[in-house]
Amino acid sequence: MIEINLARQLQGSVARNEPSCLVWWLATGFVFIGLGVASWWWTQSLQQQLDALLQEKMVKTQSLVRMQERLKNMEGYGEQKKLLMASVERISGQERQKAWPVTLLDGISRSVDGLDIWLERVQLEAKVVELHGQSLGLEDIGKFIEALENDQVIMSLPVVEILDRPEGELDAFSFMIRFVFDPKVTT
Repeated sequence: MIEINLARQLQGSVARNEPSCLVWWLATGFVFIGLGVASWWWTQSLQQQLDALLQEKMVKTQSLVRMQERLKNMEGYGEQKKLLMASVERISGQERQKAWPVTLLDGISRSVDGLDIWLERVQLEAKVVELHGQSLGLEDIGKFIEALENDQVIMSLPVVEILDRPEGELDAFSFMIRFVFDPKVTT
């Protein structure tokens, strides 16, 4: 009789499959652990990059805030400069307005020098000048007007009136000269 042990063959095949299944489970576990470690490392790498970018963003934001403050200061300085320039121009204008009557009187006094003319009144209203005086000769009045023009006191066409000689005076002529004095031209 021949005995065939079928159970042995079954037992041997089951035993051979057990280590391969264990190896498969171990390999799968190592793969999952490897994937877990790799994903953790990748996540940490991305987190470091994110932290570096956030740090850079914070530095640039602080720099931007400082630049905006400087810009506001510069705008404030610009406004102060405009106010200061307007104030300086206003003061300069006031100084020029104070100086032009002196310039007018200086020009008139230089023009009278050496002529037989005496002035009785110098009237100034809103840049219109009236000179009232007397002269011994008509030529001296003409020379006086010419001297005023040469001294650049008269820049426009003057109005000249020769009045009648006052009663009792035979030698003197009364005159009135009216012109617009432009201080911008003389200063």
